[in-house]
Amino acid sequence: MIGLKKNIWTLYITLFAISVGLFSLFGHYHYESTLDKYKDKQLLQLELFASSVDSLFKAQETLLEVVGHQLVEQNDFTRTASLQMRPLLDNLMSIHPAIAAFGLTNPQGDYLAISSNLDLQKLKNLNQNPQTKDTFIAALESNHMVVGRTYFMPALDSLVIPIRKAIRDKQGRVTAVMTAGFKMNSSLVFRNDIHANEHNRVSLVREDGYLTFTSAEQATVYSYNHPADGHKKSIVFEQVDKKYGWSRNTVKSLASAVNIVADDPRINQLVTLKYLPDYKLWASSSTDLRYIQSGFFEQFALYSIVFIFIQAGFYALVRSIANNELATREKLLYQAHHDHLTLLPNREYLRTHIGRWLGGASNPFTLMFIDVDNFKSVNDTHGHEFSDEVLKQIAQRLKTFEAEGRLIIREASDEFILLVNLVDKASINTLASDLIAYLSEPYIVKDNQFLLSCSIGIALYPSHGNNLDALLRSADIAMYQAKKERNTYSLFDQQMHVKHLHKMRIEQRLRLAIERQSLFMVYQPQLNVNGEVYGVEALIRWQDEELGFVPPNEFIPLAESSGLMVRLGELIIEKSLIDMARLMATSHQPIQMSINISVKQFIQVNFVDNLLASIEKHGVDQNRITLEITENLFIEDLDKFAPICERLHQLGFKISLDDFGTGYSSLSMLKALPIDEVKIDKSFVDNIEEDEKALNMVQNIIAIGKNFGMKVLAEGVETKQQRDQLAVCGCDLIQGYFYSKPLLFEALIEFAQQSSNEKAVAE
Repeated sequence: MIGLKKNIWTLYITLFAISVGLFSLFGHYHYESTLDKYKDKQLLQLELFASSVDSLFKAQETLLEVVGHQLVEQNDFTRTASLQMRPLLDNLMSIHPAIAAFGLTNPQGDYLAISSNLDLQKLKNLNQNPQTKDTFIAALESNHMVVGRTYFMPALDSLVIPIRKAIRDKQGRVTAVMTAGFKMNSSLVFRNDIHANEHNRVSLVREDGYLTFTSAEQATVYSYNHPADGHKKSIVFEQVDKKYGWSRNTVKSLASAVNIVADDPRINQLVTLKYLPDYKLWASSSTDLRYIQSGFFEQFALYSIVFIFIQAGFYALVRSIANNELATREKLLYQAHHDHLTLLPNREYLRTHIGRWLGGASNPFTLMFIDVDNFKSVNDTHGHEFSDEVLKQIAQRLKTFEAEGRLIIREASDEFILLVNLVDKASINTLASDLIAYLSEPYIVKDNQFLLSCSIGIALYPSHGNNLDALLRSADIAMYQAKKERNTYSLFDQQMHVKHLHKMRIEQRLRLAIERQSLFMVYQPQLNVNGEVYGVEALIRWQDEELGFVPPNEFIPLAESSGLMVRLGELIIEKSLIDMARLMATSHQPIQMSINISVKQFIQVNFVDNLLASIEKHGVDQNRITLEITENLFIEDLDKFAPICERLHQLGFKISLDDFGTGYSSLSMLKALPIDEVKIDKSFVDNIEEDEKALNMVQNIIAIGKNFGMKVLAEGVETKQQRDQLAVCGCDLIQGYFYSKPLLFEALIEFAQQSSNEKAVAE
């Protein structure tokens, strides 16, 4: 889940980075789009202005040329002629109010004629006047009208643009120069409001940098008296060269205007240029980039606010998902680390957090393995719901022992673990005793009161294990030692470990012995009170190559606890049936064979079918097979096993109830089950000669068996007195060392033959 939370934040960061990148691209393209709009507007503005200027100047050029030719052709340029031309020029001024004054000079720059509003005495030779010389010479050399430097005429309260046109004869020689002053405020082209806004400027600039015209908020007469900053002009053309790779002459040759973003800090303007080659003028329109950018940022700020709100919403959504995932993870982690029934931490929690406890010799602690005795019987008797309530009460009692430095774990069904930072044996013994005492107090569930006990195995860290598995193994060994006595505790010691290793070795060798079928059978005869052989009990024996002889009471319980009992039982049945087939072939006596069946065998789904298959395989009569079962089998689940017994009985098998009287038999159970034989346990037979209670018990068992029509067999009979007493009590069958110890098959054949011979002699 950590990975999952990390992944969602990684995804968020990735998406956030992508969205920021896309938004930045959007901002970039939006800025470029805004800039393009201004470029388009400014380009259109300048093209219109340049076209208007060109048209206006061409009209004025035509006027000057027509008037000039007319004056040259009609006059001889004498003083009288000059005076005669003045009314004509005055008349032209009235027709063309945009003209401030007219004048005609010879190629040397001397005035030949002027309009009446000029004083000839005050007029200087145009070729000698520093302010007019350059443009006068340019007019002489040009086929087009030449525009001079704009100046302010106080008498007209207007800026005036000097215009000059060379008048040529048919051979192209200059015969005169027609000059005039164009009143700027008389033309719509040169209004001071054609700029788009206060941040925009529209201008006509001469090659020498002087303004011919400018339309701007801050335009003054002073602007026309001084040339523009040539350095700034150079920067503009550097930008043109940088962007387009065009020189100044290339730009001059272009038919259309060109845009350039001059983002140099010294200029910082959007500039549009167009060159008017006929008049050697630069038409330009420029807008402060800061104004364009401020407009962009005002609009983009709205988008940014929307973007921020979207991002905030997205962040809130992701955070909500992450928090929900965290809550879900914590919930799932809690569920994974806690038992849902008792709400105690579980084995997964212990294995995840045990590192906090394993601190070496400097941090010792005690592990107590608590197992509830006979809890399975509670579960089987009352059901799972009932036993769940019991477990809850057990957990509540254990929780009363919670304290700092302690941890209670539910390890499995009826197993609990207590970790406590105590190592003092006296304190540990006291705690274990208190646990047992409290857990042994009466439980009340659904108005049922009952008692339980528990067994506790104790292991110390690091003495009995330096990791959890080793500690649990040690505590488990100690707990099984305590189980032998029930309702007590046991502290692990090395001797237990040695016994455990020996047990493990036996288990390993037993597993191998079953695999190799190296165990063998012996048979203890069962005789009637007359000494006649009735049957035999098949008993398994084991002589190991490494361990030597291992007694049944040592390896059979081990087979039960280690899961080997089913395979061992199958081996017992197989070997017993083989010998039974041989016995039937060699002995003419109808001998019965008893085979012990364990609970684990009996609960196998195919037990009956497999048994029948083995019977058929070896050709044995099932009527001569007695299956010995214990009372504990029916304590497990009478309703489940009774039908199986009934089926076996119907198939001809006889059912013997072993160790009758030592368990929980009831008369109702004997009545409900198809029992053919009951066996009196050796513990009752041992003392019947001197213990009246034991004798009474045997008499009662025999009476019960007789009342239910069952044979009664006493096992463990070792003396003649015991045999005789049992005969007096009415016991049907005798088994024990008085007649014979368990015999190998060959010895059994001899015993049966001898018994048969003795019977024949007796008859």
